[in-house]
Amino acid sequence: MMNRIRLQPLVRLSDDSVFGYEALYQREHSSAEYPSAHRILRDIFRILPSGSHKNKNRKCDGFVFFINMTAQDVIDDTFCHNFFEVLDEMRIDGGNVVLEVSENTPPHTLAQAKKNLNILRSRNVKIALDDFGTQYSGLAFMSELPLDIVKIDKKFVQTAPSDKKTRTLLKFMTQVSHEIGCEVVAEGIETLQQLNCVKESGADLGQGFLFTPSVPSFKRQAPPFIGLREFANYAAFPN
Repeated sequence: MMNRIRLQPLVRLSDDSVFGYEALYQREHSSAEYPSAHRILRDIFRILPSGSHKNKNRKCDGFVFFINMTAQDVIDDTFCHNFFEVLDEMRIDGGNVVLEVSENTPPHTLAQAKKNLNILRSRNVKIALDDFGTQYSGLAFMSELPLDIVKIDKKFVQTAPSDKKTRTLLKFMTQVSHEIGCEVVAEGIETLQQLNCVKESGADLGQGFLFTPSVPSFKRQAPPFIGLREFANYAAFPN
């Protein structure tokens, strides 16, 4: 599975530094099953260099890894146990992981989802609401679930430069997220115009094809998606 994982950077908009990477799994076909988040986490850290013998935690140079939970992960009674096993096995600090919950999570499962997410947060794992704005249930999720990050869907980001109403909504969603204590990620940034709108809205982080940070171990600029083996080389020889 490792060869099918690509890492897309998330950039802090205040200083253009790379905050972390989202792990995206490339399925062979649309009907293929998306793997559980704990399997993806294990594969990411299996290939990264270990920290020094003085540090019990795996070395990842301060990067945070965003991993999508499946709908089953969110409500599965065994998921937290399996996830914590990987944290312990790989010597991973929970603070280096953000688990993303989709708005497509069935509303009737919110009670179980809330229970699992609170257990995950007990190990400092951060929780993000993905693709905010795509479903009517978004505000309900924000009020019910323990969230640390809200990721605003790319349709708002990409429409904002040409539509005043969308720019207003983008600012509103950012403001609401901040007021409940969440950082905001703007997804799908592809142009400088979109980036400017996102910065004006007050978003904290950006994600999209506009960002192509250089990787020191490369002779050329890295593509928007970085392979795990390429990233492992980068993590082994940072600036």
